[in-house]
Amino acid sequence: MVRTLVLALCAFLLQAGNAAAARIEIPLRVSLDTLREAFNAQLSGYRDGPCRYLNLKPAALESRQGHLHLAIPGSGGLGLALAGKCQGAATWQGTLHFTLAPRIDEAGRVRVTIVDSRASGMAPALWEAGKRHLHPRLERFSYDLGASRDALAGLLRGAVPPAQAAAMDLALQRIEVMKPRVESTHVVIPVGLQVPDAWLAAAVPSAAAGASAPLTEAEIEALEKALEPWDAFLVTIVRQIATDGEDEALRRRLFTLLLDSRYRLSAVLSGDEPAQGDPLRALFLEAWSELRAILLEAQRAGTLPPSLLRYALFIDAGDALAAVESAAPGLPLSADGLRQLARSLKPGDAGDPLAYDWSVDRDLSGLFGVEEIPQAEPTPAPAAPTSWLDFFISRAHADNPLDRWVPTRQELPAYEARIGELLQKTAASELQRGAVAAPYDKIYRHLLPTTALIESCWKQYVVRDGKVTYLRSQSSSVGIMQINQRVWRGFYDIERVRWDTAYNVRAGAQILARYLKDYAIPYAQKTGKPDDVARAAYAVYNAGPRAVGRFDKSPPHPREARVDEKLWTLYRGIAGGAPVDLASCGVATRGTSSAARAQ
Repeated sequence: MVRTLVLALCAFLLQAGNAAAARIEIPLRVSLDTLREAFNAQLSGYRDGPCRYLNLKPAALESRQGHLHLAIPGSGGLGLALAGKCQGAATWQGTLHFTLAPRIDEAGRVRVTIVDSRASGMAPALWEAGKRHLHPRLERFSYDLGASRDALAGLLRGAVPPAQAAAMDLALQRIEVMKPRVESTHVVIPVGLQVPDAWLAAAVPSAAAGASAPLTEAEIEALEKALEPWDAFLVTIVRQIATDGEDEALRRRLFTLLLDSRYRLSAVLSGDEPAQGDPLRALFLEAWSELRAILLEAQRAGTLPPSLLRYALFIDAGDALAAVESAAPGLPLSADGLRQLARSLKPGDAGDPLAYDWSVDRDLSGLFGVEEIPQAEPTPAPAAPTSWLDFFISRAHADNPLDRWVPTRQELPAYEARIGELLQKTAASELQRGAVAAPYDKIYRHLLPTTALIESCWKQYVVRDGKVTYLRSQSSSVGIMQINQRVWRGFYDIERVRWDTAYNVRAGAQILARYLKDYAIPYAQKTGKPDDVARAAYAVYNAGPRAVGRFDKSPPHPREARVDEKLWTLYRGIAGGAPVDLASCGVATRGTSSAARAQ
């Protein structure tokens, strides 16, 4: 455990520079399940002839009012052996109870001090005999943290360059293992380390920090490369936890965490949110408290067994990094540090946990219930009946001018009819698959074309530098449904999202249905306002799950309020039967539609 934390500290702390020294406290955690197993391995009963014995069964261990409570079921006997028989034997069957206070010895091992002990239903004489055997054994109990001073010094000295040896020796003299504390599921042993000046680096502002002008393409590309390790790290972590947990509620929380982090990353890259200091570190710290809470709750619920030591190692290492931030705000976070932290959760894996690519990850999609959109066939097989939507999509690329079609003003009526039909049939298909149940199905039917209208004015393509290309926003969202490539990396085929109109609509329809069902409907049920469903679903579509109730903020953010008002206006118009007017990217009266304006 300590070795993992030491390596994590080295990866993040040992950098040249000048800064004030600071003290870091690292909480090492040992689960009660792990300690219970250690007690059962080290404690045993005794037998002193046929008439004096104590048999012990596996113990239970729990936290009670800041102490450990050890309960050991068993049986015993106390008597004299005469003529091959036990004379005056007192027998017992019940439970031994010990109240224990953990402590750390000079070698860095966990030991216990007996605060109180008793035996339910046992005769005093028998218990006095039993105590003489059991108390010394409990006091000899130890759990090795692997944190002896010599071992820790050797690890640290071997991890730093020779130029840092003097600073390292000074830091090692200041290491302090503090008094343990008992929490609900763990014993926590704080370790204090005084960080020397030579280990700290001055804050290095990112290219985006404090910038008043938009980033150049080169700056955006550099920032993207700098933030890719974070997204790859988080994908590795949530995939592993979701695989180990095999629990739907756990997976929903992990998926929400992944989405929110990716929306935040996208906002930083687009300039919608400032990137102060090191954005990689900021993203890590922002997500860490939620990820930590998810893991601890899963362990308490038994979804992730507390006995999985790699999770304790992972949480301890993450806590160490959070402690570093408190001691040295703005200290850049290294990709190697993230890689090392990820490997603590998946030891022995030969792959790079920070590998980053844009291909569809079917395992990841399966874990989080993102359905695969099938490839379109050039011509559907006539003998195999399909839905109207599947037929429409399969034909779209082959002989439908939607793909790469940038309509002129005169073509708007025909284009509007084609896109409107696609959106209508896509919504119908999703509802047929059971994506949204009544009475919210009507909201979904109107919300899908509304979302496409506010996101892109129903456009998949634009002309740039004389060439037709896919519509792309500053936040890297593309096409008619403005699918954010970074948010949905690994879940959808990026090339098809860019160049296949029907695929883009299908992906956006899936995403919107999920947001409506998982976030918007529960939010509206809490507020008791049915109108909140459409507004909340679009808020999530626009900015991620954490934005679900942003339209209810007081005071509202001016930009968010404008977006919400526009959405609500368009939605009410479409729900009320008003035709879409692509010439104005809005809704119009019957006499001022795109068809009328084109004449």
